[in-house]
Amino acid sequence: MKTNRLNVLAIMALAIMLFACQGKTPKQAPPPPDAEKPAEVVKGASKGKYTIKSGIVEYKTQMMGMDMKQLLTFDDYGKIEMTEVIMEMTGMKTHSVTLTKDGYVYTYDLVKKTGTKNPFYGGGSQNIDFENMSKEMISDMKLKKVGTEEFLGKKCDKMSIDYDKMKMKGNFLVYKGLALKMETDMGTVKMNLVADKFVENPDIPAGKFEIPADVKITEN
Repeated sequence: MKTNRLNVLAIMALAIMLFACQGKTPKQAPPPPDAEKPAEVVKGASKGKYTIKSGIVEYKTQMMGMDMKQLLTFDDYGKIEMTEVIMEMTGMKTHSVTLTKDGYVYTYDLVKKTGTKNPFYGGGSQNIDFENMSKEMISDMKLKKVGTEEFLGKKCDKMSIDYDKMKMKGNFLVYKGLALKMETDMGTVKMNLVADKFVENPDIPAGKFEIPADVKITEN
């Protein structure tokens, strides 16, 4: 059972990395007019990770046959972003948070009251930033737009991915840079993440992005 718990926590960490890694990939010089353009995926410069200023998304997530809740809150076009993952299994409750702001990534556990602080450098192969992607990343991920689909009343881009480095295949429904639905297969691990509530451009509650005073943060 302990091994299963560790596996679940590892997968949770992967989910957070996929959807909570903030920032933008480095800007690329514009290609020559006759250069081959790799996709409708390339959007050009944007204000941030998303093209909407703020949002609150409640997700239902299923991995390894287990359900968990995920809450995404962001402001300033994704430059400030918090992802919370909540799960209870065999009497063990987890409530982990990844927060990016002011050039740092904070990862902490609201049950254990401990966490870490690391500089945020942006980019990275695990940062699925649909609005600011280099041609190299699009090519590595084999990321393609395969159509459109309405979801939660929003017209979304339907994206496919075949990412050899992570042995991951899947599909996303993306609205203004925000993944509202995801289905991925990593061989032995299948994950479904579906938004069941999305509030666009809400007023974010005061203090939402503040780390609780009783959480001890260690700087790496």
